[in-house]
This record gives sequence, structure tokens and C-alpha cells, in this order.
Amino acid sequence: MQWLDHNPLVEFRSIDQVFNPIHISRTPKVVSVLPAREIDLSGRLTLHTGTGNVGSGPSEMVDFFNGALTSKGGRAIFALTSRNREGKPNILISVRKRPNQFSLWESVTTVVTEYGSVNMKGRSVRERAQSLIDIAHPDDRAGLVAEAKRRKILYPDQIFLSESAHLYPAEIGFQQTFRENIEVRFRALKPSDEENMRQLFYRLSDKSVEYRYFYPIKTMFHSDIQEYVNVDYRHSLSLIGLPDAPDCDRIVAEARFDRLSLQDPYAELSIMVDEAYQHVGVGTYLCRMLSRFAQERHLKGFTADVLTENTKMHHVLKKMGWNMKTQRVGGVNRLTMDF
Repeated sequence: MQWLDHNPLVEFRSIDQVFNPIHISRTPKVVSVLPAREIDLSGRLTLHTGTGNVGSGPSEMVDFFNGALTSKGGRAIFALTSRNREGKPNILISVRKRPNQFSLWESVTTVVTEYGSVNMKGRSVRERAQSLIDIAHPDDRAGLVAEAKRRKILYPDQIFLSESAHLYPAEIGFQQTFRENIEVRFRALKPSDEENMRQLFYRLSDKSVEYRYFYPIKTMFHSDIQEYVNVDYRHSLSLIGLPDAPDCDRIVAEARFDRLSLQDPYAELSIMVDEAYQHVGVGTYLCRMLSRFAQERHLKGFTADVLTENTKMHHVLKKMGWNMKTQRVGGVNRLTMDF
């Protein structure tokens, strides 16, 4: 109140201006953070009423929502906790029969809980469900997956690793600027990244696919890609790179290490980089980050099978300065790299 008193930076206006979405949209980069009460797997929201919101009810929240979405560079974010104060889940299968529903739910793009954020823009019902399950309370996710399968929201063979729900390394999140001022942000792979990983595969050239998988693959089926994105974080770590742009979920790089058991001192390394992001240092950077996390897990080094003709990958690995041993088997170099 002391800061507010006679402060020339603050001007009070009538409600017809403050809640006018046209006035709000004239200011660039408006961000509206709106409290939600519950959300279901299709993206339908229910709202709080009479709990001290700035607006007097859901209608005023719609004004801020529309104003932010039509503001140049603006965005509207719905925030809620994964569970309420009674310990009941706030992310549900359906809220169709609940009161105080948000009428413009199909326009909702960003939803945040304490377990992460979701961009739902342009996503199918199945993709929305996968994304929202990823930010539900870990103890609620198995039940959501089972019920979503029963209602045919998710595929019947959808994989769910309950251990990974608790072990997901949410603390991993960073960004880096590479040559040509290319900015990429990095985080760990999630099950809901299935479609974006599939799109990365389809953007690769035939030669890049051969380098990665050793034989030509034309189709990446759901059964194959979902096994890849459901990472057992007890044995593995997968990092993905995304363009540092709002609401952009396009995966431009993925690198991981996998070890067969917790007793194995070596892990198998693999890297995949969108060709538009090659030759700027993304692959080298991912190798460095993975080696750091691997050493934190007390690993001695990496192993990798690399085609002899894959000179790009050999160049990246040589730059790391690891103690490398090579065994050639046919057209494949089997590498053992000690940190």
C-alpha cells in the first residue's frame, strides 16, 4: 500500500476499460495467469468463484483470456495444483457435469501444474490427454491412463511406467545459444512427446535414418515410438532440444544413454539431430551434458555402434576427448569411450 500511495505509475480506471478485451489486446505481450479449479483430459476447465479473484466471476476471466490471446506476443496461462487441499485430484477424466465451466475451453493453450506445463495448441484429444497426464500427480497417472484406455481416449496398448512417473528428472531444464544465434532449450523426454518424436523421424533424410538405425525405415509406428518415449529413468536418460520460441514443441534433437542394468558401468549412447540444426554444435553440446549426468550416476563411460561411413558422428565423439577404443565389425565401429 505504501508503494501504491500517490504512485504516478498506477492509474485507476473504470471496469468497462479494465475488463475490456479490446483495450487489453492493445498492449503487447500481455500474459494472463488465470486460476483453474479442475481440468479433464480433453482440456475442459472449471473455475473458482467467490474465492478472491481479481475478477468478480468467470465472465471477467474470459475478458482477460481473450485480451491476452489477441495481444501481440501475448498468452493466457491456466494454473492449478495437481491435487486440491483435500488431496483429491484436480486432473480428471471428465468435468462435463461440474459447475462453473470455462466456455472457451477449446481455445486454451497453456496449462501449468507443479509438475510442468503443457502446450495444447493444435493437439488432438489423444495428445491432450497424454500431455495432461504428464503434469498430473504421479500417484494419479496410472488411474488416468487406465480409464482413458477404457474410454478409448488412449490406445489400448498405451505403455505406462509407474516408476518413471516418480523418477522423471524435472530439474533438468536449460537453454543454450549456438552458432548463427540459434537458441535451443533442453529438457528430459516425456511420454507425451510421442508425436513430436515421430515428426522428427520423418524430417530426417534416408541417409540420416540409416546412420541412426543401420537400415532403412520408412514408417515409425505407435507401438515402436511409444516404447522409445517411455523412458525407464532408473537405467536411462533422454534429453530433447526444442527451439526457444513460445508454444513451440517441435523436437530438433534427441540424445540418450541406456544401460542394461544398474551394475553396468557403461551406457550405450545415441544421438539424433534435425538436419536443419546440424553443424552448429547441438550434437557436441548434448554429448557433454549427457556425460555430465552419466558421471553423476557413477558411470565410467559410453559405448556406441557407429557406421564406418558416419564421419559426422565420429567427428563429434573425437571432439569430446574421451579415451576411445575401437573394434571394427564389418562396416560398424564398436566404440568404448572412457570419461
